[in-house]
Amino acid sequence: MTIQDRRSVVGIFRHPDSWMEAASSLRATGVKGLEGWAPFPVHGMEKALGLKRSLIGRPVLAMLIIGAFLGFFMQYWMMKVDWPMNLGGKPYNSWPQYVVITFEMGILCGALTNFMLALATSQLSPRLHNQLWRDDLGDDAFAIAIPLHAANPGEQELRQLFARHGAEEIEIHDTQADTVADLARAARQRGIQRGEQHA
Repeated sequence: MTIQDRRSVVGIFRHPDSWMEAASSLRATGVKGLEGWAPFPVHGMEKALGLKRSLIGRPVLAMLIIGAFLGFFMQYWMMKVDWPMNLGGKPYNSWPQYVVITFEMGILCGALTNFMLALATSQLSPRLHNQLWRDDLGDDAFAIAIPLHAANPGEQELRQLFARHGAEEIEIHDTQADTVADLARAARQRGIQRGEQHA
């Protein structure tokens, strides 16, 4: 897939139902790289946007099991091998007393793995300036962006598709601009392009 530029044709919607219907319909037309933005979670948005189930759960489960095993083995080694103590005549490796620590070690390892993987895969690393490319995306606007690359129709065709699916506004944006500097660069590029069109 050859990228022509970083710009995308963006359709703005004001209601979540129309936004999800448009996303499902646009995906059915075969456009590639469709992305969506919503100011709050909407039930069914993963299916509408074609998002696959996250694979984070598998390594988290694996680390949970490993953590539980290590917690159990740590207690067994302490009580049976390293410092055996006779507690009320119970056997040295009385497993019922290990249950709580085994459970807690499993949860700890699973939770830490989940946190680190979620942070890495969501690309939400801290930055000096985090800013959306459109201010009302955090308020009341729902957006669908289709990148301008070779696998997708041209700009005019995408505008027509958005209009057909009920977009209230249709714009061109650099949706990858996530810092103030990127937004300023994208604004300069739009100004240059408008000047070239008028010339």
